[in-house]
Amino acid sequence: MSRTASVRVPASSANLGPGFDVLALALDLHLEVTAREAARTTIEWKGEGAGEVPGTRRNLLARAAQEPFNGWSRPLDGLELRVHNRVPIGRGLGSSAAAIVAGIILGGKLRGLRMSRQRVLELALPLEGHGDNLAAALYGGFCIATVENGGARVHRLDWPPRWRAVILVPAALSPTHEARRLVPRRPARQDAVFNLGRVAEWVLATLERDRSLLASAMDDRLHQPGRARAYPYLDDVIAAAEQAGALGAALSGAGGSVIAIADANLERVGRAMGTAARTHGLGHRLLMLSVAGRGALRR
Repeated sequence: MSRTASVRVPASSANLGPGFDVLALALDLHLEVTAREAARTTIEWKGEGAGEVPGTRRNLLARAAQEPFNGWSRPLDGLELRVHNRVPIGRGLGSSAAAIVAGIILGGKLRGLRMSRQRVLELALPLEGHGDNLAAALYGGFCIATVENGGARVHRLDWPPRWRAVILVPAALSPTHEARRLVPRRPARQDAVFNLGRVAEWVLATLERDRSLLASAMDDRLHQPGRARAYPYLDDVIAAAEQAGALGAALSGAGGSVIAIADANLERVGRAMGTAARTHGLGHRLLMLSVAGRGALRR
């Protein structure tokens, strides 16, 4: 009988304002996958992305179960994957990181390998290209990801339990690659200094449970000004969230979702974000989520 494996991986919101490719938050919204080695690759996909993602070996889940193992572990003939996905795809909520983490964990388990989270992270980096969403997907909570010479380190901070995420998710797919091109390659010195101070405030706010720091901590001058050209509703939705009582708000990852952090009046914050989005003719939905305290779970 062939081996089977299952995994559950959370969504994530990266950057959180100033922490470009460094900060990420795991969200209580999951990708669940069960896998079995088979003669050929087949994928049964339910939930977000059904009918949109490829059902072949080109699927990111299938690729992640194969490519990182090339040259040092045996190939799998094929995979039978059963997927239940609740993570919106292509909206800046870490769907690719969740798929990559899930694929690598399943690929290792089907091969009988025992891999630490650090090893999964190292194998995942070449596929994802940055470590922030991967860190949150693997470790849960609020993560700081540092990358150096091809390696990665993760520092996980406990998240204040009363702080929750209100997320405006656009109906349309986000132009992620275009949004990354809008980030300046050489930011001005004063903008880099501004962001360094805000990242430090993020850490202080989390460690000291200081809600008063978040509005400032979620400010950004590095990537959001450029990306606002791709998402013209961004500034208005952020302002509406804060005026309605959010502790702070920012673009989620490369967008186009917007995340607000709130510890009260979540419905009011969501309504205000929705009203601002509608003035731009933006179709959307709202999610109110807790932070996922645990990362990828193998079953």
